[in-house]
Amino acid sequence: MAVVIAALGYFATGGAATNQLLSGDTLKTGENISDINYYLKMQSDCNLVLYQINPEKTVWYTQTNGNGAECVLTLGTDGNLFIRNETQSIVWETKSNGTLGNYVLLLQQDRNLVIYGVPIWNSGTTITV
Repeated sequence: MAVVIAALGYFATGGAATNQLLSGDTLKTGENISDINYYLKMQSDCNLVLYQINPEKTVWYTQTNGNGAECVLTLGTDGNLFIRNETQSIVWETKSNGTLGNYVLLLQQDRNLVIYGVPIWNSGTTITV
């Protein structure tokens, strides 16, 4: 719960963090987001790869190498995370699209990549503290 609150806090403050992408943000070829122990890089071969820093090793990847050049990772305003190649074809996606809103892709300290988003329901029983 604290991670969600911390991540959503960036929406309100506009603070920039190096371990996240917000709705509409992109990660172009050669760019990365990072945490103290891990980084997520959009490689020139169109493969999105999560690396451990020390010792450097591959943790996860999209298996999209060879599917284009100048690929761009985008977090959509519907929560879908996708990679487009130079012809604008989608070569990989999470298919996590939902309601339009504010979302964040967070590279957590536990090395998990998580998309957090807008609440989809509430009981309406909030009290003012």
